Amino acid sequence: MLSFEDIAVKVVTEEGNTGSYEITPLPKGYGHTLVNSLRRILLSSLSGSAITSVRIKGVEHEYSALEGMKEDVVEVILNLKQLKFKVTSDDPQICKLEVKGKGAITGKDIKLPAGVELSNPDVEIATLTDEKASLLMELVVEKGIGNREADDEVRSEVGRIPVDADFSPIVNVNFEVSDARKGQITNLDSVKITIETDGSIEPKQALLDSAKRLQDFAGKVMVALGVSKKEVEQRAEETSAIPEVVESVASVEDEVSSWKVEDLPISKRSKSGLLAGGFQTVGDFANAKVSDLLELPGFGNKSLNEVVELMKQYGIEIKSE
Repeated sequence: MLSFEDIAVKVVTEEGNTGSYEITPLPKGYGHTLVNSLRRILLSSLSGSAITSVRIKGVEHEYSALEGMKEDVVEVILNLKQLKFKVTSDDPQICKLEVKGKGAITGKDIKLPAGVELSNPDVEIATLTDEKASLLMELVVEKGIGNREADDEVRSEVGRIPVDADFSPIVNVNFEVSDARKGQITNLDSVKITIETDGSIEPKQALLDSAKRLQDFAGKVMVALGVSKKEVEQRAEETSAIPEVVESVASVEDEVSSWKVEDLPISKRSKSGLLAGGFQTVGDFANAKVSDLLELPGFGNKSLNEVVELMKQYGIEIKSE
């Protein structure tokens, strides 16, 4: 079986909050096994931040209306839930908004404490329709994983409205599993995974975090089966020490050129003719012509077609003239 040390992660595209990555080569069947696990972790198990409660001056509950504001409080809360934060501290953070006068209010109007960033400040929160109108709001932003239903216990504080929180920083994950090859091994898998985040985390970091969580989970299973925690940690360190290698086209071509003719997947008759004519490696075909091959002892059209088709797979064209 292919060694897992041969696996490389290649950046296909990275644009804004979306990144596509190719993981290859994988043993046959491991493509779906790996990518389904990563996708599940990406969508459900990564840490993010969200608003968990809000207090609006002059409002006692979410079914209220505020004079001089176009939206009702329910609409405002729905707009607030669209805001995506990045928080460095594990403690709840207080963000404040204080706006007076007619006009639209967006995430840019929120005053953020140190260690808090807003990924989408252009989201519209509310609209004041009167020059004398004002909106004073206090938001509690917390870190978490998955979804959390609104906690009614916070209502013990007058005017504090609990908010359902979606902490996941991942917007969408798509993947595709296709065939791959490594040298003369052709029955391998290749995975292309595309990750879209909310801007609070880079797609590549999200992929790395999901891989770490998968490794950590597998380690816990090993410990439960009797493997010492020290050995599991040592294995994790050894895995982390393996460098990420992204092969260049040149390195792949060099490897192909070094393959020996005697190891190629062609008939014995064709191999004998090639070896007799001085063809020792795939690299020897770089400047070969059809006429050169037909002059080889015992080399007919069947052998010629076999070799020409194989070289095409390796990216080498045998010219007719």
